[in-house]
Amino acid sequence: MMQMASMAWLLVVLCLLSACNRDDGNGRTDELLLLQLSEARALHHRADLHLLDGDSKAALDAIKEVLRIRFPTGSPDGEDTLLDAHGRLAHLLLIPGGEESERQALAQIEAGRKLATRDSFFRAHLESVAAEIYEARAKRLSDPIAAKEARKEAILALERAIAIDRHLQRALLSLPDLPEEH
Repeated sequence: MMQMASMAWLLVVLCLLSACNRDDGNGRTDELLLLQLSEARALHHRADLHLLDGDSKAALDAIKEVLRIRFPTGSPDGEDTLLDAHGRLAHLLLIPGGEESERQALAQIEAGRKLATRDSFFRAHLESVAAEIYEARAKRLSDPIAAKEARKEAILALERAIAIDRHLQRALLSLPDLPEEH
């Protein structure tokens, strides 16, 4: 869990660095976005500390605060930060285990999917988290047929993540696109 949090922090820092190149002519857009990204980073850090103390409820509350940040419209960094928060919140909701936890975690994944306007690492990561939720469901279920169906859902989510990753890699390498399946 802490390794994933470290990865999220690294990506937030990268977003902070990329945000430095945007300006509305007076610097306010840059400054606003940097402040919002800094706030999100601090909230993730607060969640990490709460988790170290075993207080998953307080960690959940900290990540929910990230989702209340209103980034500038059309901000890719803002979108990425919110997608990351939806994925992290889904992980946190899954901690208690059980059907209700899985339902709530999948609801966060769906909220993130609706928010996504483009393919990105964070969009692919949401699908990876969805796969983890379905895996947890498969492990919980005693009915072998239902467990197998949950594993199928996990595989489909991973296939969506892989398709997004491959699409982005081809774009970054300037390779021709292949037909997408997501």
